[in-house]
Amino acid sequence: MRSFSDDAGRTWDATVGRESWGGAVLLLAPRAEGGVRVAPLASETVRDAERELAQMSEQELRGQLAASRPWEG
Repeated sequence: MRSFSDDAGRTWDATVGRESWGGAVLLLAPRAEGGVRVAPLASETVRDAERELAQMSEQELRGQLAASRPWEG
């Protein structure tokens, strides 16, 4: 799991998850009020997705947040 701040200063936690069809996704959860968001990852396995997340810069995490959609789980 990684934590980062968005452009408004809100803190988010990012972790790897899986879609029902098996694809790896990034789950983005605000520490304050708000809903969880999800963004697809290029990695095919959870292990690769965890490495991908670990290597992302904070700016890349903000980009993932900007491109994310609400989680429907």
